[in-house]
Amino acid sequence: MTPWVRSATASVHAAIPSPCPTASARTAAPIAVVPCWRSRTSNSIQRRSDMPRIAVDAMGGDSVPDVPVAGAVEAMSNHPELSIVLVGPTDQIEAELSQLDHDPSRIEICQTDEWVEMSESPVEALRNKPNSSLSLMVKLQKEDRVDGIFSAGNTGAMVAACTVHLKMLKGVRRPAIALPLPRGETPVMLCDGGANVECRPLHLLQNAIMADAMLRCAYSVESPRVGLLNVGSERDKGHTLAKETYQLLEASGLDFAGNVEGGDIFNADVDVVVCDGFVGNVVLKTAEGFSESLFKTLATELGDGLAEQGSDVAPLKALLRSGLQKIRSRFDYSEYGGAPLLGPRGVCTIGHGRSDRKAVANALDWTVRMIATGVQQELIESIEREMQHLDPSTVDPSSVDPSRISQTESPTSH
Repeated sequence: MTPWVRSATASVHAAIPSPCPTASARTAAPIAVVPCWRSRTSNSIQRRSDMPRIAVDAMGGDSVPDVPVAGAVEAMSNHPELSIVLVGPTDQIEAELSQLDHDPSRIEICQTDEWVEMSESPVEALRNKPNSSLSLMVKLQKEDRVDGIFSAGNTGAMVAACTVHLKMLKGVRRPAIALPLPRGETPVMLCDGGANVECRPLHLLQNAIMADAMLRCAYSVESPRVGLLNVGSERDKGHTLAKETYQLLEASGLDFAGNVEGGDIFNADVDVVVCDGFVGNVVLKTAEGFSESLFKTLATELGDGLAEQGSDVAPLKALLRSGLQKIRSRFDYSEYGGAPLLGPRGVCTIGHGRSDRKAVANALDWTVRMIATGVQQELIESIEREMQHLDPSTVDPSSVDPSRISQTESPTSH
């Protein structure tokens, strides 16, 4: 159970059209099955200007293709303007769709019998499986045939594919995963959550810039406060990377609040917590493991204690159960669904490997929101604006090396 944020889903629904009910009977109309990679001028998938279109990796995740397909159909019921391209084996996808109420005119299938396993090396998968469902999905985004993409599969492969095929937005050096951590009405954005385990100060500065831009655009936070994750709150704490990054953040146009210690992530008065992907991934997995352990312990101890009191405490048991369920839902990854991959030239959302139907639907809700609020343009403008504050001598001229990306375990896999 990953500590996503319940309020994020509510804010997504508040900014998009209200849900429309699904059809009362299963449809027997055919789904358009088209080859993904033919000439743009033939029957291949074409982007329509009258509705947002999102490509979904139907073979990404622990339970495929049933969960991605069902989640996509649910997202369509929430967004009457949304159309979906499901990428994967046609026979398996159609078998799942036959069990669901859906509008076939808003679904297309991009046929492929190849996909990336969760355990595969990202670079090897990218090299050896050019026609995988994940790679074809990313190429649909590259060709501007869809407005956004989503996968709950191998995160390392997703990051590598987006880096190689989509390239970076102007001025962006490395991609970063923005992970929402629970805190009141708006989350704390942890960036990076696992895309890059080896970073330089410039990369961390850009992580802060991109997370700041996303919060302003998607959450309407006027001036997000940025904190640097460190071993102490004092200015001179930490290793060389932390000290040099501190100087860049301090000189930037961001609202920099200084260092933030690990124990203060959920309570500090900051909106963005900046770190490299190695540290961010450890923070995420620690929070995930602790929350699971905590709720199991609470359920066991409270259950045993109340059982000893007999039937007289039945109302109290019901109250405690309801309270625990509400608290747990705030830490449930399915309430948010996905984490934006910031930096590539396209709206990319990554889901938890254990995503269920609800999580996929909510991740697609978020993807729709990213498209509608114009986050990509805001990222470009923010990077350009903030880079003007930067001393040119501090800029790393090296290009992005995909082999150095996503070497950590996927932050959204189990």
